[in-house]
Amino acid sequence: MTDAAATHATGEVALRPVEPGDAAECAQIVFEAFGAIHDHHRFQRDFPAIEAAAGVLDVFIPHPMIWGVVAEIDGRVVGSNFLDERSPIRGVGPITVAPEGQNAGVGRKLMQAVLKRGREAPGIRLLQDAFHMRSLALYESLGFDVKEPVGVITGVPRSDPPAGLEVRPLREDDLDGCEALCTKVHGYERTNELRDAIHAFAPFVAVRDARVVAYASAVSFWPMDHGVAESEDDMKGLLLGAAAAIEEPIAFLVPLRSGLFRWCLEEGLRLVKPMNLMAFGDYREPQGAWFPSVLY
Repeated sequence: MTDAAATHATGEVALRPVEPGDAAECAQIVFEAFGAIHDHHRFQRDFPAIEAAAGVLDVFIPHPMIWGVVAEIDGRVVGSNFLDERSPIRGVGPITVAPEGQNAGVGRKLMQAVLKRGREAPGIRLLQDAFHMRSLALYESLGFDVKEPVGVITGVPRSDPPAGLEVRPLREDDLDGCEALCTKVHGYERTNELRDAIHAFAPFVAVRDARVVAYASAVSFWPMDHGVAESEDDMKGLLLGAAAAIEEPIAFLVPLRSGLFRWCLEEGLRLVKPMNLMAFGDYREPQGAWFPSVLY
């Protein structure tokens, strides 16, 4: 009997890199696992239909700068995890485990795999559902620290865009300005993610005196929407301008300790659920206004 066969025969957990043929099975697990947690805690589902989960994995699995791993028990996929390697700071998720993989250490093994993969990076980030005590305990035990409470917020703001600030779709020639701004706020850049967003979403940029003062990568799809700005006023102007330019509600993760959160409530936006930004390794307090995406 081979080592792999012996592992499967004993019902132990085996890990391997994700493959294109895993997409449908992983999407089903993502849909069911996130759905079960959100239904149990009576929060709106992140993936309301399996097509939404499949859409994310169809992008992640073949992407050359996103590494994926699956867990198997007896030859059957019971979980998956991903590490976004597009930026110096790595981003974890989505991590999901099927019901038959619960209480078998699958989640811990999947997290250990991405931590090993990202060990040369200066830091690793993830976003955790604040109501899910099990995942919070797991990530903390692996060395992650809660750095910022955030909340998913969505809606159509009441105010009109401010005068004196140009808000428009982001272009390729804006990337250098966005990189400089992100580095100023966070200490590192996220240019590869933003370049991908130009082709996959509808990123917006705010410009004053020919200088990029704010940007957001996916204003109507909060899991992939990250943003930075020189000031909270610039961020507010960006969000108001983007909201006026699209037909859908805006949606993003707002830091709950910021003045931006209260402004969102005053504008009539709705708080959907609480989350925690957690960091492993290097973390620098942002020097400006910001909000994260699920992959940070």
